[in-house]
Formats: sequence, structure tokens, C-alpha cells
Amino acid sequence: MESLREDLDSNGVCFLPKVFSSAKVTAAREGLWEVMQGHYETGIEPEARFWNVGDDPKNIIKIDKPHLSNEKIWGLITDTDLGKWLADITGSTMIQVWHSQSVWKPAGGGQRGNAGWHRDIQYWPFWKPEGVFTAWIALSNVDEKSGPVCYITGSQKWEQVEGLDFFDKDIVEQGAILQGSHENFKVLQGNLSEGQVGIHTSRTYHSSGPNIGRDPRVGMVVHFCTDRAERIPVKGENLDYLNQRQDQAICPIIYN
Repeated sequence: MESLREDLDSNGVCFLPKVFSSAKVTAAREGLWEVMQGHYETGIEPEARFWNVGDDPKNIIKIDKPHLSNEKIWGLITDTDLGKWLADITGSTMIQVWHSQSVWKPAGGGQRGNAGWHRDIQYWPFWKPEGVFTAWIALSNVDEKSGPVCYITGSQKWEQVEGLDFFDKDIVEQGAILQGSHENFKVLQGNLSEGQVGIHTSRTYHSSGPNIGRDPRVGMVVHFCTDRAERIPVKGENLDYLNQRQDQAICPIIYN
């Protein structure tokens, strides 16, 4: 446990041993497939869809808050063992899921399957960086051919690098931007077995390349806050976004 905490502190990322059983992974993956096809078991739509049935089947299939739409996915992200692991690794007394995303990367999509270099906090203007983290749950076996998430070790200590974006699929050009700002940085691949979980800080730079394997790469992303998280007042469309934390039917507390 102590070595994992040290990894998170020094590298900005750590990988947990298998947290979820194969049965729970299979159930969650089946639930995710149902949501992808537009079937909502709970009768509640996900917060947002970035892919719909009939769209290019080789594009990344990303859906926000699918846990609202399916009980199997809800059961995955609210698992008590997950909550304990996240609390232990981050040294926290409270863990709350404030957002989730499913990311299904089909095989053979080439550059369409890329996710550009980014750090999560650049999309979260309503949070201070400390006390908010991301857990990436592998719902399939992920190896170097699958297009695993890749992390720049130690990048959580960097200043913001301009010109990087999740939605920019040209990771070669983005790599040049990184080289121009930080020479000789090290990249760590998140090769995981199904049921394993990767944790990274809100400041850690990460990306993923194409899936050149035979099977889709499937992951469930859990953005969580801790007792140390601090909200920043913002204006505009995000003014009230974090008010949903008051509703545990949307943002469940999984450890307290």
C-alpha cells in the first residue's frame, strides 16, 4: 500500500491490483453496451453522449455519467472495496464520485481512436487541483496493442502546457509541443488486466493511441473528490454544475 501511495505522489499515477471480480466486470461491460445502444435500464438518460447509434463505429465511444442509466454500472462505481482503495491510496476520509465516463475504443480505428495529451484539471474550472483524482477501471484486458492510457511521470508538478487537448487526435504534433517544453520526459503505459484500476491526479498529463489489437479497449472513468477538495466559484454555464453533489442519486459517496 505504501509503495502505491509513493507512486501516486512521485509519478502522479499508480496501478491497483485487481479490485473487481470477472463477474462484476462482465456485468458492467454488458450494462455499458446497453447504454451505448440507447437502452436505459433506469429510465434515466446519461448526462451526455459523444457517440450515437449510426455514428462511425470506429470512433471512440464516449458517454458521460452512464451510471445514471444502468444498475450494473452503478454497482461498479459504488463498490465498497473501490471506495476503500481510493481512500487508502489518497489518504482521504471521504470519497465521492462527482462524474463518470465510459470510453469504448474499437479495434481498427487508427487515429480516430486517439485521445490527445491533456490533464483533467484543465476541464474542471470549478475545482482546485488538490483533492480531486481520476480512477480508470479496466473492463477489458489492456496491453500495448489496445491503445492503453499513457502517463507522463512527474507531470503533476509541471505548469500548464498550452496547446494540448483530449479532443486533438494528432498526438505526434502534441508530442512535439511537449518536447519543446520538457525534454526527456518519461511515459508510463497503463497496461492493465480487466478488473484492475489506475489512479492519477488531476494534474497528471495522459493520452492514448490507436487500438491495433483485435478487441475493443473498454474502460470506465471515475472522477472523484475527497475531503480535501475545494470548489472554485465560477460564472457562466458551469455556475451550478457542482450543486449536483448534494444529490447522492447522481454523485454517490462511496467511502466516509
